[in-house]
Amino acid sequence: MKSIVFVSPPLTLRERYGVDRQSGGESMPLGLAFLAGVTRHAGYETHIVDSEILGLTPEETCDAIMSYKPDVIGFTAVTISVHNAATVARLINNIDKKVITLLGGHHISAVPKETMKLFPEFNIGVLGEGETTIVELLATLKNSSNLKEVKGLVLREGDSFLFTGKRERVKDLDSLPLPAWDLLPKISEHYCPPVHTVKKLPASTLVTSRGCPGQCVFCARIVYENKGTYFSAGRVMDMVNDFYYNYGIREIQFRDDNFTVFRKRLLELCKKLKNANLDLVWSSTGRVDTVTPEVLKAMKEAGCWQIWFGIESGSQRILDLTQKGTTIEGIRKAIKWTREAGIKPCGFFIIGHPGETKESIQETIKFGLDLDLAEIHATFMTPFPGSDLYLTYEKYGIFENDWKKLNGWTPMFVPHGLTREELKYYSNLFYRRFFFRPKVIISYLLKIRSRKHLAVYLQGFWALLSFLRKKE
Repeated sequence: MKSIVFVSPPLTLRERYGVDRQSGGESMPLGLAFLAGVTRHAGYETHIVDSEILGLTPEETCDAIMSYKPDVIGFTAVTISVHNAATVARLINNIDKKVITLLGGHHISAVPKETMKLFPEFNIGVLGEGETTIVELLATLKNSSNLKEVKGLVLREGDSFLFTGKRERVKDLDSLPLPAWDLLPKISEHYCPPVHTVKKLPASTLVTSRGCPGQCVFCARIVYENKGTYFSAGRVMDMVNDFYYNYGIREIQFRDDNFTVFRKRLLELCKKLKNANLDLVWSSTGRVDTVTPEVLKAMKEAGCWQIWFGIESGSQRILDLTQKGTTIEGIRKAIKWTREAGIKPCGFFIIGHPGETKESIQETIKFGLDLDLAEIHATFMTPFPGSDLYLTYEKYGIFENDWKKLNGWTPMFVPHGLTREELKYYSNLFYRRFFFRPKVIISYLLKIRSRKHLAVYLQGFWALLSFLRKKE
């Protein structure tokens, strides 16, 4: 046992968004880059096949994988891509049954037995954080030792399954080697956040922490629970400098579950970014109850120009019911402070919460329009495996649990008293009323800095129209 190939399975735009157009955003498989860095550091021949970014079919993905003659193949999959991962694994099994196929990621961690039972193509399931587990697993396979001794696995035993025990979280993220960005397709050319959310190019995403203390019923907390861990400010700067000097990246979007929650680390990082004086700008996610005028001032001085807040609803009743832990007044203050700091605030919203009514959706739309937001994303409430709502949805509505369609852009959960058609109507209404306002259109025109920006904005406009017109 000497070689492993990590695989991001094929996924089309229609499968991911429900439409055939998108606004130019492609994120790198950060988790695979971290895993690949670990296995390479341990001495194993390591490769990555990102079939989604390369637009490969399952057959082409299989060919690309087998060209490396791997001993082990590690698939990562979210709920909507797990069927596609299984299709590729099946093709692999038909070619060479000696190759060991692994499946990791949040989906199998949330529903391991159901996933392994449905997809016999996968030999072993890897649960939770995989960096320590994968190295122990490869060493055990190499030495023909007992896999039952490796914690964090789900193994097959005839028609049943064996869980080898819970793997402890990685306590010191700084101990991990730098991610193997170089094994991915050239990141400055193939990966970029949606260009309408980008100020400088080339741009990329980065995750610098794991977990969030929030109790939201719609979040899948099965892997990190509510125990947050994070890379130190110094280690984050190592990754930033790697991006900046070796890959030419000039903007970073920090896509942590909650980038602003670790305040001491955040302020230390802002100081380091400011002192580095790089030609770099950045944006982040955040919770409205974790920012203050002082924190926002430090973020602005360090190069932050945009923050995406999880606002979710304009109804206090809904925020309480979903255990968001925020208040309408707190949201208003955070958006006001962000604007005053010179940072553009953006909002994530959800349509179709448990307990949602027409009136509460209308409150959300009005609230979103009243707030001085630069942008919004409004997805449909989706009970993802691993979330509290996945286990309790029957109390609140009807749920079509089709893994292939759980992308957040298709109304699969319908609260009691509402219909799918009504959810789609209000979602479209929200998008139309927000984005077709003169001040928003002008703000986009002012952000055009190149022909590429113009081309992608036009593509994004057609993508929005396609989304508003889609029937499913």
